[in-house]
Amino acid sequence: MNQLERINYLEAFDVPAFLYAERADVITASVQKIRVQCLVIEVPNAQSFCQTGKTQDFLLKMLGAIGLQKSDIKCISVENNNLTHTLGQYDAKVVLSMSKGLALNANNHFVTHHPSDILTNDTLKREAWEVLKKVQVCLK
Repeated sequence: MNQLERINYLEAFDVPAFLYAERADVITASVQKIRVQCLVIEVPNAQSFCQTGKTQDFLLKMLGAIGLQKSDIKCISVENNNLTHTLGQYDAKVVLSMSKGLALNANNHFVTHHPSDILTNDTLKREAWEVLKKVQVCLK
């Protein structure tokens, strides 16, 4: 088990940090961020794109239209109160939030509609496409 897995495991069981924390410089040096071209995030959703199915297929088609391949993409589901901590685990060139409730504040962070919403409402396609074009520019 690496240091990041250990920390996540202990946090999941609500073990107070002071019981397992090492010096901050040691932890920072041993924890490697996960590198990814495009990190796609959502809040927990019944039609999650993190699971195989229609919504995930549509998401991959959307991102494929701007030149991303499946290997370039990491999909995660995160609670809004865990967003900062979760983003800190990744070194992403672009972060695409597909849940309007997730607040992001950086030049490489974008927000658009969830694929399940787009599948049920064609009027959202244009807006999503405009955001995807901005993501494409950021990736270059």
